[in-house]
Amino acid sequence: MELTVDDVCLGEGTIIKNTYKIKKVIHRSELSIVYIGHHIKSKEIQIIKEYFPKALALRDLDNKSMLCRLPSSKGKYYELMEAFFNEAVIIRGLHHKNIVEYIDHFEENGTGYIVMKYYKGKTLDTYIREEKEISMSYLFKNIILPLLHTLQFIHKQGIIHRDIKPGNILINEDGSPVLLDFGSAIYYKNQSNHKIFTSSGFSPLEFYSEKAKQGRYSDIYSFAATLYYCLSRRVPLDVSERLIEDRIENIKQYNKNITSLLSRMIMWGLSINSRERCHSLKLFKAVFYVEYLRLKSIEIWMEKREKKKEMANPQFVKKDMH
Repeated sequence: MELTVDDVCLGEGTIIKNTYKIKKVIHRSELSIVYIGHHIKSKEIQIIKEYFPKALALRDLDNKSMLCRLPSSKGKYYELMEAFFNEAVIIRGLHHKNIVEYIDHFEENGTGYIVMKYYKGKTLDTYIREEKEISMSYLFKNIILPLLHTLQFIHKQGIIHRDIKPGNILINEDGSPVLLDFGSAIYYKNQSNHKIFTSSGFSPLEFYSEKAKQGRYSDIYSFAATLYYCLSRRVPLDVSERLIEDRIENIKQYNKNITSLLSRMIMWGLSINSRERCHSLKLFKAVFYVEYLRLKSIEIWMEKREKKKEMANPQFVKKDMH
């Protein structure tokens, strides 16, 4: 019988490290379970991520401890746990307002936990779907450009995120973006073999191989795919479906308000061959900043035109006042 969420997840009120109390499950993947919890003393709400590779592990009878399904899988279990803790090691060293904030990580109950700051808001894909009246100038200034700065910051530390997509970007209550989930991130200069983690539509071709060379240009593909989604509300065609015949539609087919320069920039970032792809975030940032200025000037001009209309028609103003 397939295990239900209640069978494998920590129950409400479970206490770990004598410090954190579990409130509820918010996500489950092949390798982990994510909970909302809080610090027992401060009552501060936090995100708690528990290592749980469901193909290898079982919950013990105490409903807290973890057991390997087979003795022969212990080596793989602890190898994956080390990879799980890699996320904590990376975010602990990244102090940036647009990057998820590290709080704690530890081993307990035969497994591992990572504690991070809780942010109230919605992921970028949900934000794009639900916020029907987002102006492009607002999107560029308050979300896209800050994300470009954040990505530059990460790359300067020798790190690539490897899973940039709308679902891993949270739009905070104040409207600012927060980059989440560094579970796939690596110090790209120090590793030759990479575990395969892919997200359909957002991963470049090199993420489908353990031995393919990966670098900053790999994140640029995922970022360009995220831009494609933001401006078209469509997930771009997955790279695996573009190999024989590249049938990806130009972004301008779905959004006529962007310039040819910007559309070419996004499509360049989505090049299948990493050698033919744009390698410069500075260039991306420059193009987006120019585009933002263009859109903002158009908005200002339209506002002035509306004011002139109102002033030229006093009766309209008077009626509007009443």
